[in-house]
Amino acid sequence: MDRSVELVRVMTGCQFALGDVALEIAPLRTHGGNMALGEGEELGVADSLRLFAEQIGLSFHTMRTYRWVAARWPKDQRQEGVSFEVHRILASTPDAYELIQHPPASERTGRRAWSGDAAKRAAGWSTATPVTVEEKVEAIRDLAQDEQVAAQAACDLLHRPEVAFRAMRDRYPDYGLAV
Repeated sequence: MDRSVELVRVMTGCQFALGDVALEIAPLRTHGGNMALGEGEELGVADSLRLFAEQIGLSFHTMRTYRWVAARWPKDQRQEGVSFEVHRILASTPDAYELIQHPPASERTGRRAWSGDAAKRAAGWSTATPVTVEEKVEAIRDLAQDEQVAAQAACDLLHRPEVAFRAMRDRYPDYGLAV
C-alpha cells in the first residue's frame, strides 16, 4: 500500500508539472487568443496544446485538462497527499482552497482523507459508487431516463410486495410533475 500511495504522489506531481508546462506554452487568456510563433506566424491555444501533446505522446484532451487544473490550483494551494483527480474534481467548487483542507471522514475507516467519490460528493456531482439512499435513487433515475427502461424497472420493482405496498401508501406522489 505504501508503494501505491507513493506512486500516486509521483503521478500527481507529474500531472501538475505537465499542466504547468502547458501553461507556460499557452497561458490562460481570453477566448480566441493567439500565441506568436515568429514573424507572420500565429498559433492558437488549441494548436499549441495539440502540438505539445503530440510531441510528448499524450492526447490533446489530457493536456488541456492538466493545464486547466494547474491553472485552477496555483502551486501554493495544491495539497500534498491529495491526488490530481481530487484536485480536478474540486477545482470547479467556489471554495476549493478551503474545502480541500478539510477532507471528510471515510465511512469505512473513519480516517480523514479525500477519495474521488468524496470529492464528487463535495462538488455536488454523481458518484461512481452511490452510498446514500439519495445517491442510489439518483443513479436509478439516471439509468431509467429511457421510458422503456423505466417501465421495465417499475414493473420489476412492483413485483416486490413491500415496494408495491410502500408505493401505494405514498399519499402525495408528485411523479416528477411538481412545478
